[in-house]
Amino acid sequence: MNSPLPADPFDPLQESSEPFDWRQYLHIIMEKWWIVCLCLLLGAILSIFLISREKTLYGARAVLFIEQQKEQVLNDRLRTVRDDEVRSIDMINTIVETLNSYPMATRVAKRLELAKDPAFIAAADWDTNSDGEMTVNAAAAKLVAPYGFVVSGYREMTRLIDVVARTTDPDLSTKLANSYADEYLRMLMEQSTESTKAASQFLVEEAERLGNKMRLAEEAMQSFRERERAASLETMVGEAQGSVDLTSKQIQEIESYMRQLDTDLAAVSGSGGDSALLLRLPSVSNDPRVAMLNSQIEALERELDEMSRRYREGHPAHTSTKNRLELLRSNMSALAVEVVGQLEARRAQAESQLESLRAKRAEEEKRLLETTGKSVEYNRLARNLEADRALYDSVISRLKEVDVTSGLTDQSISIQERAPGAGPVPSQTLKYLLLGLFGGLAAGVALALGLNYLDPSLRTVDQVEQRTGLGVVAAVPRIKISPTRGGGGTELPTVCDRRGTIAEAFRTMRATLAHIAGRDKNRVFLITSAIPGEGKTFTSTNFAATLAQQDLRTLLIDADLRKPSVSKLLFNENLKPGLSEVLLGQCSASDAIVPTGVDNLSFMPAGGIAPNPSELLSQGKLADVIKSLKEHYDRIVIDSSPVLAVRDPLLLAPLVDACCLIVRAGHSPSKATTTAVRLLSEAGVPAKGVVLNAVREGSGAYYSYAYRTYGTYGAKGVYGAQEVADPSA
Repeated sequence: MNSPLPADPFDPLQESSEPFDWRQYLHIIMEKWWIVCLCLLLGAILSIFLISREKTLYGARAVLFIEQQKEQVLNDRLRTVRDDEVRSIDMINTIVETLNSYPMATRVAKRLELAKDPAFIAAADWDTNSDGEMTVNAAAAKLVAPYGFVVSGYREMTRLIDVVARTTDPDLSTKLANSYADEYLRMLMEQSTESTKAASQFLVEEAERLGNKMRLAEEAMQSFRERERAASLETMVGEAQGSVDLTSKQIQEIESYMRQLDTDLAAVSGSGGDSALLLRLPSVSNDPRVAMLNSQIEALERELDEMSRRYREGHPAHTSTKNRLELLRSNMSALAVEVVGQLEARRAQAESQLESLRAKRAEEEKRLLETTGKSVEYNRLARNLEADRALYDSVISRLKEVDVTSGLTDQSISIQERAPGAGPVPSQTLKYLLLGLFGGLAAGVALALGLNYLDPSLRTVDQVEQRTGLGVVAAVPRIKISPTRGGGGTELPTVCDRRGTIAEAFRTMRATLAHIAGRDKNRVFLITSAIPGEGKTFTSTNFAATLAQQDLRTLLIDADLRKPSVSKLLFNENLKPGLSEVLLGQCSASDAIVPTGVDNLSFMPAGGIAPNPSELLSQGKLADVIKSLKEHYDRIVIDSSPVLAVRDPLLLAPLVDACCLIVRAGHSPSKATTTAVRLLSEAGVPAKGVVLNAVREGSGAYYSYAYRTYGTYGAKGVYGAQEVADPSA
């Protein structure tokens, strides 16, 4: 199973993973107590100011009622002409906003002539000497909600709207509340009248336009009828279609007749001249002459049958009838042969007639298509005329409806309750007090938290560890007064007050660094910081003194060749010779080491200001010096310059066993600190831990960061001439 990747100490978003701790915010507020108190004071002053300006107000209220449904005066169609009923909360809110609007206030101001009303001018605190004569617009501005004299609001779960007026004059409050209600109803009436007039004018104009359009459509229809000479195009289409149908029927009959002739001719060719067979053919039997002769034969046969019952065979009458029957039958056979001989001629005649009918039908179909094509134009004209007539009738009907509804005066809103008078409004003193106190408190807390949010410095142990990825080996409390200089180190807090919290913090640092890699492995320590003013000199001297108190021969080296300060802290002067002279070969290391007032603690000052500190430190002689010193001392503490100011600490880093970075609480920028950690890591000797310096006791290590530049650090080989007056040196 793969182990999780370690957190990136240089990730700027890593701080966002801090768990919420309310105590941190409490510490922030406690540290910024003066901001909170100042905001509370300002809030109290604001409350006193508002209370001092408060006057006794008198409030009057008029109530408007929104009807749920209008009275059914007209039918459903006529009722649509009037204003829509008020049924939704959106419409109610619209009414409230209208009552609170500036145009409504202007109407009331004009109606009541408030600009000339002495009572209103006095209630408005209007000074005619300084402000001039009050105008209608100025009077309306005094009425407009939410801070004016009149405020309208909707009662939830009801259909009531309250119009409340508050002024210093009870009569004026009553008049304003009732006037607002009356003026709103008057405005509705005016809008209804104006909308009715506009609707009537529009309908009259529309009726005239549609009447002209309908007249043009009728003229176009009549012109078409005269051009086509047809009173009705439907009749023309019907007649043409009837002719086509009749001709088609005749063609079908001729074709059927010809098929019958073809069948009979085929039968004749196979009959062998048999007259009985010929007479059974439909073309022959349907011949008029054959049919008439066949009727005569049938009549003689009936007569012969009757005579056969009355007379014997051979009787003259019987014989005469029989002879006539045989003669007719003989004539029938001859007639059948004659008719058969005429079938071919009949077929040719039918075929000629069929061709004529087909030509006739083609002409009639052509005429039908022409008539149908004309119907497209006719139908278009007819539809246009019908649509124009329908629109014209509808507009005329609506015009009559508007005339009927113009006399109706019922409204969907009425006055439920008029303001009978005005009563005193409860005092706002408590409200102003709570507003000032809680508002000031909230503003102070918000300002304190906002300033803390904008502060980019590291303030707590958790922040340092999360942003750098290193453990905090010690949290050194802040010294309220500057430590005494001189005395060879006897005035250091770890020496003069060995039971104090500062001494305990450095003992914790000593134990933690010894525990990290073994007690005897870390012998040479490099103390540095990201920027100046973090307290590295104070930390290195006290840490060295703590090591010496453990009966360890300890050497403190001031390797800050640009701005040495350890010598001034211990001896109140810059001792010479020192490290510079040793590296230049002007003296030996033993000649540059001086004893201090602390047992087991020796000190090598920086010496004179070197013109080329980086070149001296980069030479191999420094490594030889430290190697030789390790033979005589158990522990060596090197105080170096800041990492981001110059690159001297990066030259010293490969020569030491452990590096410790100093971070001043509330002072060290987060980005600068993480950059310093990264540079030390890239130099091959990552920092073993971080010392959080100048922690304010009991505050959760939170307080403000005063920015100051460090870009000129090390310029021209020196920092400057200022004295180190506090432990942040």
